[in-house]
Amino acid sequence: MTFHSLRAAMLSAGFVIVAGTASATTVSFDDLTQDLVDEPYVENGVTVRATVPGAALGGGGGSVHLDDAYAYTSGVIFTASSVFDVLRFSFTSLGFSFYDEAPTVTGNIIIRGFLNGTQIVRDHITMSPIYGTVQNIVLDEAFTGLDAFSIEILYPETEASCDAPCGHINLDEVVFSDIPVAPVPLPASGLLLGAGALGLAAFARRRKG
Repeated sequence: MTFHSLRAAMLSAGFVIVAGTASATTVSFDDLTQDLVDEPYVENGVTVRATVPGAALGGGGGSVHLDDAYAYTSGVIFTASSVFDVLRFSFTSLGFSFYDEAPTVTGNIIIRGFLNGTQIVRDHITMSPIYGTVQNIVLDEAFTGLDAFSIEILYPETEASCDAPCGHINLDEVVFSDIPVAPVPLPASGLLLGAGALGLAAFARRRKG
């Protein structure tokens, strides 16, 4: 299968991205107050799950920690009740380290888009080796019309002795096209109460008339 290439802009720290006028849905992880294991995190109609069963999804409010070791998950996958476009995401690099001379690390963050269970787009990003670097990634039209999107860190293919985790990031936010939040259905008892209130109001009007 042929995958679209990603024309991603890796912007330096502090650079301001000006959003378009269209409305958008942002997952900022602000409500992620505790680590979750095999449980989803839901924000603004988007469900986020760890790609590694049994690994923790967490790391502190305002971000989710991804690394290629075994405590926290190495990746997350986003789903929603409708198809969506992925517009951009940002993360803070926590660097990577090796016991011996560090090799060049290339493309160790993999991003994928899916539709109906089929991967339709895939590309990679290289995280900065400098601790604290903020990287803002803007995606192109290849990442549109998806029903699932994942971000994963890969363990580097090297003979070097690695300090686990070799690479890790704090994923700060992911911005999607506008995703409608499904309305919460009103319980049957609520419907009955509402109907009763309307009936009483009509009766009162008739008596006044």
